[in-house]
Formats: sequence, C-alpha cells, structure tokens
Amino acid sequence: MLVKTLLIGGLIALAEIINGNIRIKFLHRKLSKNKAKSFSFLLGVVFIFIICWIFLPWINPKNYLNCLKIGLTWFFIMLSLDIYFGKFIFKLTWKKIIDDFNPLKRNWLGVGFIFLFFAPLIVFWLQQNFF
Repeated sequence: MLVKTLLIGGLIALAEIINGNIRIKFLHRKLSKNKAKSFSFLLGVVFIFIICWIFLPWINPKNYLNCLKIGLTWFFIMLSLDIYFGKFIFKLTWKKIIDDFNPLKRNWLGVGFIFLFFAPLIVFWLQQNFF
C-alpha cells in the first residue's frame, strides 16, 4: 500500500504543479491575483478529488485508519515539495512560505492541505456507502 500511496502522491504533485502553472501563466492575466488563487484552489481540490476517486481503489485501503495514513503521506509529500520549491527554487523567505498557508491573507494552500489529508477518507466513505 505504501508504494502505491507514494506513486499517487507523485501524481497529485504533478497535477498541482500543472495547476500552479495554469494559475501563473493564464489566470493571473485573466483574473485578479486573489481571484486566480481562489480559482486555482478550487481546481486543485477537483484534481485531488478526481485522482483520489480513480486511484484509491487501486491503493486498496481496508479501513478509515488506512485512509488517514494515505492522506498523511500525501500531506507530507506535498508539504515537503512546497517548502523545497519555495525556499530553494523560488528563493522565498520563510515568512512568505508561511504566509502562503494563511487563509486570512487570502491564501488557500493551508485549506487545500487539510482537504488533501482528508480526501482519501471522504472518497473511501463515499465509495463504501454510495457506489
């Protein structure tokens, strides 16, 4: 289960990199910066949900605890990548990196991380109860 979780975590990371590029290259020009961030947040949630919906049966968690472990793994994969890219690729200050997680500053990354953590649990529950 761990290897499959890591592979799908990489796929989620790729989807979020594409989402970030869409936001920067297209949405910033078409919308205000804050509207672009909000739209990108929603697009990211949709990407995560779709990927989770398709691949969670393949990962095959047996219970809710397994789902939380999957979500926690994805959380740390994305947190590590966000910090790495922010600090070492884009040379952002720690303040700016931390601010990116603050919804009070109209940054939705922290909320997205909460969704990422709970997405496997939500999808598992939906698939067990309705599909």
